[in-house]
Amino acid sequence: MYHSRTKYYILLFIVLLSGCRDAWVDPDKEIWINFNDTTIESRVQSNANDTALIIRVAVASMTSPAETMNKYNQLFSSMEARLGKKIVLVQRKTYKEVNDLLKMNRLDLAFICSGAYVAGVSDSAFNLFLMPERNNLRHYHAYIIVKKDSPYRSFIDLKGRRFVFSDSLSNTGMFYPLKRLHDYHTDAASFFSDTYMSNAHDNSIELVNRGIVDGASVNSLIFDYTKEVYPEKVMNIRIIEESKPFGMPPLVISKQINPALRDDLFDVLTNMVKNKEGRDILRSLMINRFVTDSDTLYNGIRVMCKDICYFNSKADDHRKSLSTK
Repeated sequence: MYHSRTKYYILLFIVLLSGCRDAWVDPDKEIWINFNDTTIESRVQSNANDTALIIRVAVASMTSPAETMNKYNQLFSSMEARLGKKIVLVQRKTYKEVNDLLKMNRLDLAFICSGAYVAGVSDSAFNLFLMPERNNLRHYHAYIIVKKDSPYRSFIDLKGRRFVFSDSLSNTGMFYPLKRLHDYHTDAASFFSDTYMSNAHDNSIELVNRGIVDGASVNSLIFDYTKEVYPEKVMNIRIIEESKPFGMPPLVISKQINPALRDDLFDVLTNMVKNKEGRDILRSLMINRFVTDSDTLYNGIRVMCKDICYFNSKADDHRKSLSTK
């Protein structure tokens, strides 16, 4: 049975978070919040006979579905105009579900997290396609965040506190905080009083901002975007730790994508920087351009995952420790 304080937090989630349709409690203590329906397909209602005119694209849930549409709508509209095809945006609640769709050839293109990329490549789910470049850099960071007026000054100060993860395959929202726990020879079950799963980095930021949890580990790109576009959502937040650099969250393609479509997507995305409309769209996404680079940019994540035993036989035991503490 979960205790009354846990019930209280669930009620706060339901009342305070916009777009939260339902929530459920794991009686073994970890709390998973389902902010969205499992599937959202938008922009067009496709005809099964017109599949050659459809491009299925996923944006892994680094942000909530409404914010994903807000961020990417201009990009997809521009791509449609230049490709002469309709884009169907396919969203799933977890990174793993997006990886599975790619492996089943049910997507053409996906914007995914670096952690999901490392997992998917090891599972032969897709091919590396492009990556965004920001401020002439091809890396980003994890931020450990807390409320500005809290007493916490370092990760170790969060011992015995409430912490939110974003997704089980998130590099910044799961792998990095697990690595920090590993550094202290402990795990989430022993270290935190309660753990939560938000399903998106902007949700994690919101939970910290409202004081519903004490800390989170979030994607620096999402945090910086939120700070630029919605400064009120981070004005009460303080960053207490920044990770080493990680390879940018990439764009990947199905291994079975039509070669002509692959080439068209490459041309449209890499040439956006050459015209004003494209540059404006890129600027709204807070990136400079889409580029090609080496898979070796993700070796640091692979080393980190090896340290926390995430991709070996201990992975299931580790996830169980999160749900039974």
